[in-house]
Amino acid sequence: MGIRRPSSTLDGRLSVKRRASVIEEFARRHLPFECWFNVRDLGGYASADGRPLTWRRFYRAGSPSRMSATDIERASMLGVATILDLRRDDEARRDETDAAATLGAISHQLPIMPTQEPFEVVSVAGISAERYLAYLEVGAEAFRATFELLGDPASYPVVVHCSAGKDRTGVVSAMTLEILGVSRSTIEADYAMTNLERGRAEAYWQAREGWFTQATPEQIDYALSVPPEAISGFLDGLQERYGGAEAYLRGVGVSTDAIAGLRRVLAGGDR
Repeated sequence: MGIRRPSSTLDGRLSVKRRASVIEEFARRHLPFECWFNVRDLGGYASADGRPLTWRRFYRAGSPSRMSATDIERASMLGVATILDLRRDDEARRDETDAAATLGAISHQLPIMPTQEPFEVVSVAGISAERYLAYLEVGAEAFRATFELLGDPASYPVVVHCSAGKDRTGVVSAMTLEILGVSRSTIEADYAMTNLERGRAEAYWQAREGWFTQATPEQIDYALSVPPEAISGFLDGLQERYGGAEAYLRGVGVSTDAIAGLRRVLAGGDR
């Protein structure tokens, strides 16, 4: 099976009107820091009963490890209580900034791919539904711990991040939104919003590190973009193999109280 290359744009199947709506939605929830990328608020989406999810509770993001002084000042205003870091130990050791200490937050390292070996296994699939479904197998304990923490009101406001904030973070965000009853089309659109941040992130990394000087367009896309079909296939597979996000999480040991707490904090609290 060949590696699938992500698209650096929104899903080409979207109508012009729908694309415009997604871009407008991105602008509503995107937080444009200088050196911290792919930061978005999951609030405002319609939940199962039609009420909007609570704003300023759940932020999905790329790594906050290189925040500028201006970024730190702005991030401090978010009042973050907890940071859930989905990266491996070797990734976290490269951080330049201790975001949790800087923001006065509690950090939990919850590696969805705890060692390099499963990383190599899931990488064979490229950025795809197969890769994301493999996360569920190799990272069951991380998913359990992540959603137990997301079910605790004391964890909020929370930042959930990996490296680029698109794959591991994208899967956790999609599962969270599914549990809250957000529509499939909205979940897919939220995932694809990563592609609207690609140009800004590429410019930063090229100017700062020269990372992409020798890279092909395909390699840059792989590093910074997502293929819209990946999350769609993941959600299909999640339903077919496990019965959906909630059933999977219960199967790996997430408590009934945690699921209820997640819904209460994000879909039933003050707005």
